[in-house]
Amino acid sequence: MKNKLNRISLFWKIWICHIFIYFPIRALFFLFQLDEAPNLTQIIKSILISPFAGIYGLFDKFPLVILLQMLTMFFVNQVISSKKILPYLFITFGTHVLFYVFDVYDMDYFRPFLYSFFIFLPIFLFIFRKNLKN
Repeated sequence: MKNKLNRISLFWKIWICHIFIYFPIRALFFLFQLDEAPNLTQIIKSILISPFAGIYGLFDKFPLVILLQMLTMFFVNQVISSKKILPYLFITFGTHVLFYVFDVYDMDYFRPFLYSFFIFLPIFLFIFRKNLKN
């Protein structure tokens, strides 16, 4: 099993982590913004559907923004720097800040992004602690 994981590039591991960890965290903040308190079934559904909703751009109000982020990171990795962890963090955070600056987001969307990103950040850094130098 470990040999199979070693064959997957760090680029794809980062984005798989983003899809399956960040988006469920983001979905919970999205779900708790509703007027009524969610029940356990709604929470489970939200977590299971969140990767698809995140890829589609439901949380970002911008369809397929993850593809834009992935292409930008791929370009940065190929042309500017071979490091992968820091460009990912800057691109992900920077994209959402730009959305806020250019009024794609209002504070009602930006605040849950910040909360979910800063909850996701320690988990992400723990998972990729060995790759921080790359």
